[in-house]
Amino acid sequence: MSNYYLGPCQILFKGVDLGKTEGGIKVTANQTSVELHTDQDGETPVDEYKTGTKMGVSGSLAEITLANFATMFHTTVTIDGIKQKVTVVPGVGTSLKDAGGALIVKPYVSGAVTALANKWITLNQAGMKATIDLSFNRSDQQVMAFEAVGYPDSNSIIGVFGDATAT
Repeated sequence: MSNYYLGPCQILFKGVDLGKTEGGIKVTANQTSVELHTDQDGETPVDEYKTGTKMGVSGSLAEITLANFATMFHTTVTIDGIKQKVTVVPGVGTSLKDAGGALIVKPYVSGAVTALANKWITLNQAGMKATIDLSFNRSDQQVMAFEAVGYPDSNSIIGVFGDATAT
């Protein structure tokens, strides 16, 4: 299997390039478990069972565009001639999984996005959450923080390290 060198990368969400990042991104995958105990063994665990796996991608987008705002807030860009806007609504009860889609991280190799799928990381059904905290001053770069949470797809697959088309 290929080594992973995630420095700069391209992030595709539902097939759309989200643009450049600032401060890198972070891919996390961790298994959760519960220890089993008996009264006779006290605090010593007698076994442990896996309870699930969590996978996600987080980072900050450096390209602040209306299209990225719309993607993060599960809405669209309204266009009226040359005028454009993104309307943000509460969205209470909206399923992040249903509003989500595939998220693919493609690292840069030798200064370009690699076409070698063995180096990609994919969340098959990613729910997107954003935190917008725009500073308007002389020394802070504006970024849009995001977190993509991986949910199981119809085949119970959360994510793939490497070429997702391998059988």
